[in-house]
Amino acid sequence: YAANALREDAEVKCYLPGVPRMMYMPYPVQIVQSANTILMMSEFASALRTIYMNSTTRPPADTWMGWSTGKWDGDTLVIDSAGFIGSTVGALDEEGAVHVRFFDRAGNYHTDGLHVVERIRRTDADHLSYQATIEDPNVYTRPWTISMPLYRRVEPNMQLGDFKCEEFVGDLVYGKYQKK
Repeated sequence: YAANALREDAEVKCYLPGVPRMMYMPYPVQIVQSANTILMMSEFASALRTIYMNSTTRPPADTWMGWSTGKWDGDTLVIDSAGFIGSTVGALDEEGAVHVRFFDRAGNYHTDGLHVVERIRRTDADHLSYQATIEDPNVYTRPWTISMPLYRRVEPNMQLGDFKCEEFVGDLVYGKYQKK
């Protein structure tokens, strides 16, 4: 993966991170709830997700962040997401075909067959329990699940910062300027 990261990883190229990657990157996520939608805004790439509550509408087109519908199961928000674009611009497989998108820097990827079910529950005033079950029959033989706590930023007047991504940083981490 590291040898090809400059052309394969959306994070290095400053593209939208996708789901569930947006939730476990080291950038804050702001959550805003209205009557019919929940918005999740990440500081990274100014990424925005809209979760359509109690909706059965299907997406008009696939997107990098997918199409998300949500419902409450008691005190747990359940988000069902599909309709993902399966490729990262510049990502090439062994045959030169563009059809993969990475979850992480380890090289785990998905295709347009991705389906993610997330469960988010408030455990106390400053913590959320986050779980995502990931299915992609084009890549994985069975669903797999990640889980982690999410922490509230408690600094006074906390807000998302302006995001400025420099692709050059990828050259420093993975490219020709990497210390050998």
